[in-house]
Amino acid sequence: MSMFKIAGAAALVTLVSATASFAHIVADPAEAKPGSYFRTALRIGHGCGAGKPTTAIRVTIPADIANASAQPKPGWEVKVETAKLEKPVDAGHGRMADTVVSAISWSGGSLPNEQFDEFGLVLKLPNEPGKQFWLPVVQTCAGGEVRWDQIPVAGQRVERPAALIRIADTHGGMQMAQMNHSQHQHGSMPMPAKAGDITVEQPFARATPAKVGGVFLVLKNSGGTADRLVKATSPVAGSVELHTHIKDGDAMRMRGVENVPVPANGQTALEPGGYHIMLIGLKQALKEGDSFPLTLTFEKAGSVTVIVPVQKAGAPAPAGGHEHKH
Repeated sequence: MSMFKIAGAAALVTLVSATASFAHIVADPAEAKPGSYFRTALRIGHGCGAGKPTTAIRVTIPADIANASAQPKPGWEVKVETAKLEKPVDAGHGRMADTVVSAISWSGGSLPNEQFDEFGLVLKLPNEPGKQFWLPVVQTCAGGEVRWDQIPVAGQRVERPAALIRIADTHGGMQMAQMNHSQHQHGSMPMPAKAGDITVEQPFARATPAKVGGVFLVLKNSGGTADRLVKATSPVAGSVELHTHIKDGDAMRMRGVENVPVPANGQTALEPGGYHIMLIGLKQALKEGDSFPLTLTFEKAGSVTVIVPVQKAGAPAPAGGHEHKH
């Protein structure tokens, strides 16, 4: 299921316009579908002042966000902090959790004052249309820090607002459902995601009641150097493996592979009957219309998290994928 920004959300536009001149750390995108796994990023616009580079970012996750994960970033160390809850909450895919992620930080890198960058997150949001979440962020620079943790009230401007995420209201949710239906009818897929020169397009999984499932997608390499997909992970499965099909006499059999090659200035399609990603030990059946996060790690391009929609059982590979077979 794709994530959409709802252009007509007047309340959000008003709030953003009221704080835009002050906000230097924002969540983009900032509007999500109720109950979704929401992929967003914290955008860092500049350093802490006096030309000093950013060396660490720490974001506090609100307690009513049931699950959160960080996108790895080359050159930065990721730390995840957790907290124990008095009452378990729905963590998605039929799981109840009494421990949640309370904060995520990136440190050890250096972002020059005159440059910007983004730090990726996937958040499991509650099914509460219209609800807003403020994500307090501490930005550390050489010799000091800036706390972006102020929460504005209606009509008020603040100097250092926290990053805002809003769940679409009922009307917006209806619009998104209509858009999802239209996209399903026309066979379109989630927006591409990038890691270095690699673009990940058309990810999908097939609905299944079993404990194993498959993920299919297209990897496009716009660079002049070949790369390899070396790892995949997802919170919905106990383990995730890279597989291919080989011919054994008259039968086709699956086997695990250490990596999936992506040629320079070319592409590799992970599709039924060829390379694919296996989800092993699924924590809940994959149902048509669901979606879940999947993090892919490449040998050269680094890591990227994509949202994988679940299509009907037996769904064919999307048009336009041409598998690079071995």
